[in-house]
Amino acid sequence: MRSLLLAVLVLVSANASANGQLASLLTFESAAARPDGRDDQPNVTSIINANMEFITPENISFHGGISFVLGEEFESSVNLGTRFYSSSPAFQIFPNAPVWSFIGGGISFLDETVYYPEAGFRIATSNVSRLDVFIKILNSDSETYDRHIMIGAGLTF
Repeated sequence: MRSLLLAVLVLVSANASANGQLASLLTFESAAARPDGRDDQPNVTSIINANMEFITPENISFHGGISFVLGEEFESSVNLGTRFYSSSPAFQIFPNAPVWSFIGGGISFLDETVYYPEAGFRIATSNVSRLDVFIKILNSDSETYDRHIMIGAGLTF
């Protein structure tokens, strides 16, 4: 299943429309809140993602790649997600540094499937790079991942 998803991602990336933008997306997430004392189930401490992101002219992005879960146990998996960005900057921090808001969601294929909604901001740090700041809430049937609130930052280039 994972190989099939990775192959689809590669094909979509290779056939990306000239009207969109393809970029690398690296993120780091840390658990801001997580349940404790659940029958000795391991907890997630942080997650590192290495993704490719395709952004359409309609401000919708699709991303996918590899996740590395750090905590009491190490795991790696494939992840897929989508985001919807505001059509115009929500505000500006500094001159020439617009900030867009976004909402999205995704899925990670860990030992147990994990679904998450996310919300955040994307800051233009230069003409070719962006900084993301976001929050995710992990949802799963497994107590290892369920009800973890993750705070993260990412770099798109």
